[in-house]
Amino acid sequence: MIKTESTRTDGSTCGCDSCAGAELAANPFVALRVAYGMLLGEDDFHALMANPRGKLMLHQAWLHGTGVVQGLDVRRDGTRNLKILPGLAVDGAGRELYQGCTATLDVRLLLDRAGLKDPEDCSTEIIDAYLVASFDACPSSAVPVLADPCDVTRKHDEFSRINEQVTYSLRTKPGPAAADGYHRVRVLLGLDPVKHDDDAGREALAARKRAAAVPPEERAGALLREFRRLAAQDEIELEPARKAGDSYPTLFPAEVDEAGVVLAAVVVNIRDTGGTADITVDVPDTSVRNVLLPSNAIQELVCGLAPALIGGTAAVDGGGPRVTGDAELRDNEQGQGRRLSFAVTADVLPASLRRAIVITSLSERGWVEEDIDSVRYEPKERRVIVELADRPINDLVRLIVRGTGPTPVYGDDPRVPLAGRAGDPPGTAENGHDAVLTLRNPLANRRAGS
Repeated sequence: MIKTESTRTDGSTCGCDSCAGAELAANPFVALRVAYGMLLGEDDFHALMANPRGKLMLHQAWLHGTGVVQGLDVRRDGTRNLKILPGLAVDGAGRELYQGCTATLDVRLLLDRAGLKDPEDCSTEIIDAYLVASFDACPSSAVPVLADPCDVTRKHDEFSRINEQVTYSLRTKPGPAAADGYHRVRVLLGLDPVKHDDDAGREALAARKRAAAVPPEERAGALLREFRRLAAQDEIELEPARKAGDSYPTLFPAEVDEAGVVLAAVVVNIRDTGGTADITVDVPDTSVRNVLLPSNAIQELVCGLAPALIGGTAAVDGGGPRVTGDAELRDNEQGQGRRLSFAVTADVLPASLRRAIVITSLSERGWVEEDIDSVRYEPKERRVIVELADRPINDLVRLIVRGTGPTPVYGDDPRVPLAGRAGDPPGTAENGHDAVLTLRNPLANRRAGS
């Protein structure tokens, strides 16, 4: 990464050598303790300022992340300039980046300083880069001070202010995403794919399937439980950034020198025009930036999910039985393929079965309703046995068990209609749901009487 000239909020630039030493202290875990009669020196005032500044940076870096808060639109100005409008962002070390006026950057200067273009090489090239805003500070407002007797230069003035500024640079890589480190949670919510040799991703995928398998009225709670469990595992694995060659980590998720905010993707075209480089830039793409939403907006966005959740939880389940997917069509005791059976989740009233079951099959001419001889219920196995008058000869067989209409299947205790299939929305005490199962007929190629 390289930097351009520092751009002040008033539009001027700063190239002074002293900017490199204008570091602002940040120490969130050491606070100044004053007492009567104590002499306060420079270090004490540094501690006084470093504590609240460090706490704010720590909070913003870990709990809000890197992103743009407001403004900072990036536009093309002419053919080779970029214009950055005023705005505010927070970098990976929790520092605010404030641009108070419009800044114009020459892409040629950015490329030269980034080392992405050799001025003597005029070959045609397309460079995909990212415009990054970074924190910078510059001392200002020099005032007279007492000379240090140990300072041979006898310096009689010192800067009394530090201007927090924004500098801009080009990178060929965007840097880590805002949500990196929460892979399990992102897989759970369908935002990340499960990659090869991805144990954490497979764990989250299994959690998603478990949440989806519960009844709809319980799904929100199941998803919350899985979310909490996976989020705890993800945050345990989070670690502060570590400087290269340093055995001690920093306090922040990003090292301060690499904590810039991506504002836009920029495509730069370099063409050979008879020995000189003609450089143009495409319209910047700001969709690659991370955006930090305010809490009230997040609250309202979460409420946008309420209709789906309320729709599954508002109805009170009447407790009716349900049909499981365990249905089969096979031979009866006489070796004739006339028996269709299915399982239920709770006991049913046998007297309510006969007129509530319809079996059809699909022929070349259309649907055929199969004749039913008898229906009985086996309470020990919680299974309904349907004896057909003849063996179905068509390949596709459809079973309809009514939980609605004038003759639904009723549960034994409580006496409420069938609530459809397992996993369907809840049924009420007055009206349930039909259960429909489609089966492939294993006996379709066997001729009747064979």
